[in-house]
Amino acid sequence: MSRFMQREERVKTAEGEFVVRSIDPHNKLVELFDLSSGELKKVTLPAMRRQISDGSMRRLTVKPMSGTVRDLAQSDSARRQLLFNQLRLRRIESHLHRGDSKAEAIRKLIAEPLTLDDGTPVPPISERQAYRLIDAASTSPLDLMPAHAERGNRRPRHPKEVEELLRHLIEEEYAKVHSRITMRKLAELATTLARAKGLIAERNSISRAYVRDFFTKRYHGDIDYRRIDPRIARSKKAVAKERIRVDAALQRVEQDTNSLPFIVMTSEGPLKNPYLTVSIDCGTGVPLGWHLSKTPVTEEETLDCLERSLYSKSERFSQLSIDCSIDPYGLFANLYLDNGPENKGRRITRITEIGIFLTRVAANSGHHKPFIERFFGSLKPALEGLPGCTRFNGKDGARTEEAMKDDLLTLDELERWIVRWMYEEWIHKPLERFITADYYDTDEAPGIRPSERWKYYEQNTILPNPPDRERWIRMRYLTEKRSLSPKTGLPIEGFRYRGEHLRELIRQYGPDAQVTAYYSPSDYRFAYVADRETGELLRLVNAEVTATTPAFSFTEAKKRRAHIRKSSPAAPACVENFRRDLAAASLTSGRRKRGHMAEQRDIREAAKLSKAIQKGHADPIPAQTGGEGSKLWTDEVFLTDDAIPDFELETKPRKSNGGAVS
Repeated sequence: MSRFMQREERVKTAEGEFVVRSIDPHNKLVELFDLSSGELKKVTLPAMRRQISDGSMRRLTVKPMSGTVRDLAQSDSARRQLLFNQLRLRRIESHLHRGDSKAEAIRKLIAEPLTLDDGTPVPPISERQAYRLIDAASTSPLDLMPAHAERGNRRPRHPKEVEELLRHLIEEEYAKVHSRITMRKLAELATTLARAKGLIAERNSISRAYVRDFFTKRYHGDIDYRRIDPRIARSKKAVAKERIRVDAALQRVEQDTNSLPFIVMTSEGPLKNPYLTVSIDCGTGVPLGWHLSKTPVTEEETLDCLERSLYSKSERFSQLSIDCSIDPYGLFANLYLDNGPENKGRRITRITEIGIFLTRVAANSGHHKPFIERFFGSLKPALEGLPGCTRFNGKDGARTEEAMKDDLLTLDELERWIVRWMYEEWIHKPLERFITADYYDTDEAPGIRPSERWKYYEQNTILPNPPDRERWIRMRYLTEKRSLSPKTGLPIEGFRYRGEHLRELIRQYGPDAQVTAYYSPSDYRFAYVADRETGELLRLVNAEVTATTPAFSFTEAKKRRAHIRKSSPAAPACVENFRRDLAAASLTSGRRKRGHMAEQRDIREAAKLSKAIQKGHADPIPAQTGGEGSKLWTDEVFLTDDAIPDFELETKPRKSNGGAVS
């Protein structure tokens, strides 16, 4: 695109489209032809420039032009050659504007002698050189500098084989996670291998600067992007594309857990690195909740911290004697957590039921929740002077042995120091992100300290209410559909739950009815069923526990049960012998097994025979006397069929459900 207006160029204004018919450089006038009406219009060049600057006039038929970067420190011969080319090009353009063709303009240029303003004669050029000059000027008007003007290496320092060797070494040795090879060692290896393969002379070497330049320009712009742990690189190499802005309180809350570089005294002994969970309001910078734990954090600790964030902390402040003029709490809109195991359970997901939008970010991605990361970055240096701290020169765990000799704090004492720092120092500290924020009106700005901003939003806006307590309590429990048995109670994960409310629940729901059971995975002692009439959760007690049973989690209780079963002594050998003999005796014979009815019929027939024999022995037939011996009275009796009289039998009518049937 030429920087100057050209003839036959089309421009567009609010009045329509025009064509530049003529340009008078002396009077600085431009004659425009209206395409719609056919009229001519004259405009001054300064006025046209101003209209193009304001955007009221656009150049439509121009081609884009790109500039080039040249070194200003050119030689005298190169500058003189540039002047020669510029003069030749101007003379050719003047001939072209007069109506000559490109060939005629070049012939006239060669025929006439040229001199610079200082009288230096311009050497003539050939037609081919003139054509190349015109082509170079059409590509870029600045591309008239001779090639020898660019100082430096005009050829590659090393051949392509050396570059391929270097790329192979980078891939196999240098660009690895926690690689032992440094940039200097990489240059030495490349030099040794290149000499052995005859790629470079023995007196030459591959410098570290060349290797670094090759890496950044032809391999990757970041030296360490593949040498660090990918999990850490996710956050360390992240690009801050835009700033996270939060314009109100309780709009965005970030929560995270960090191990503190402390050794504290507990009833079990010295404990290293307790776990602190904190949630912070990003719009004000005020901490909303906290939870200090001796063991690794689970779902229960995450929910405890969230519960403290949602509800008032004035009672806890009184217990810890905290001097704080604000009480930050309320139902926030968005919650940001990492994807650790303590944040991935079903109960954490259920917080969406009370209106919270949950966002889980990837592990080792602190740039997705920067506010809580910066908070922990300020907490550790602030408390590193307390007894038992293992932090030294900004590194956690650097003075563990020395910390064991300190007068160790208890967990409650450490918690009080943490809460005091959060609500007696941190909330009154000016934060850089609030200082550099863009305010439309500084008089109405929320402030640069967390406490000031919370008070501003509390007084000038309506903060959301906390969720209903009963709803929050139910949300913290897991729910399962179970059968409520009057004999065995309520079964949950292999345990049976009974108690004083079982009779009432059986009366309301009925025996063996399907009910919704509520229980906490962190306490296997209790389960709950809602009262059918009032909705109140009625407690049922695990049948295995007593008043002194610890509140184990379901996982821990199952693990202990399995451990006791596994560690119990083995059964004596007589048990196995009995089972083996019983199995052998229980095996059926190879013959076919008779049916049940046939067996019973045979048994009954045998019983009848036995009964008849016994009866015969009990009441024998008396013996008869006579000369001819004993004879039964039926010996001479013979009845024929026609001797049996016919009898008419009368049948009794049968009755069915539908009526009498004859």
